[in-house]
Amino acid sequence: MLTFLIPLNSQVSTAQKLDPNMSLKNADTDGIHWFDPREAPFELSGFEWIKEEGVYRRLPVHPDWEIRDAVDQLANHTAGGQIRFNSNCKRIVIKVELREKSGMYHMPATGQSGFDLYIKEDGDQRYLRTARFSVDSIWYQAELFTSDDKKMRTFTLNFPLYNGVNSVWIGVDKEATVKAPPAFDQAGKIVVYGTSITQGGCVGRPGMAYTNILSRLLDMQFVNLGFSGNGRGEPALAHLITQISETRCIILDYEANAGTSIKESLGPFVDILREKHPYIPILIMSKIRYADTREGSTQYLKLMQLRDFQRELVNERRSAGDKHIHFLDGSTILGENYDECTVDGVHPNDLGSMLIADALQPVIEYILSNHPVSSR
Repeated sequence: MLTFLIPLNSQVSTAQKLDPNMSLKNADTDGIHWFDPREAPFELSGFEWIKEEGVYRRLPVHPDWEIRDAVDQLANHTAGGQIRFNSNCKRIVIKVELREKSGMYHMPATGQSGFDLYIKEDGDQRYLRTARFSVDSIWYQAELFTSDDKKMRTFTLNFPLYNGVNSVWIGVDKEATVKAPPAFDQAGKIVVYGTSITQGGCVGRPGMAYTNILSRLLDMQFVNLGFSGNGRGEPALAHLITQISETRCIILDYEANAGTSIKESLGPFVDILREKHPYIPILIMSKIRYADTREGSTQYLKLMQLRDFQRELVNERRSAGDKHIHFLDGSTILGENYDECTVDGVHPNDLGSMLIADALQPVIEYILSNHPVSSR
């Protein structure tokens, strides 16, 4: 059995010393029974190749198409991964071994390296708690749930967004029953290919990545293939997307990394998807507005030009007979206060991520309703 003792950081902040709600302490593991979530009855989503490879990774360890080293490394980041299970437990504790220490200047460790927990009892999933750990930890142990009520609930844990996870163990009280979770309300998966914005940079905790928000809103599996700084529309990624099973819709949101090269890459990327999946809906979303993209500026004109290119590509393909391809204008998603929706002028904060999810939800619902599973 694994036993971790948490090395509390000697550089404790004043707030952590004075505010008990900010303090760190070792989780009590007395009476806890440990489970590997890669085994039944737990269910994992977001890691399409894990059954064959056993690794928390978003792409295969040895892909059939060569990928760049940067993409290969970022595939180890566990953005969009989820653990789901039912239990009448009174406590949940997790033990985590990360690939590296936290340390991003513009993203809290809770989003970069933490797990957060959602509970579903009588309706929608509701957030409860995020793991607490020292920012210089490679491994940590955290209590995420306590209750005096021994009631069956559905639990969802969201994986870290900007770190890899070598191992995670789920601990519940020994008297608890653990069962498989109910099926998602909607069958199939939404695959989202994109950039750091897709990966979840730079929200405060994993559940606030827009793919995870949408997973809750739609009660559906999402596969997050956002690669920070490296969503460039390479053919290899299109081929790998076609290997994902039970895909209901593919969203392409990679303009922010591709820039003007999207004019060369987008058409061939869609062609590869269409060769394998002629009827699966494809939604192309243009880039969100950055803080410096003032109307009339050079940045704004470029944003409009690339938006129009993507819209015209979709219109041309629809006119040519592909009625399963769609477009969403990302430049308007953040609204008039777009400059308040960011951490650093580029990456969305929690508000920005919520607005992206809110804009995508009705579009995805429309697409799914007009492209039901039985139509393929």
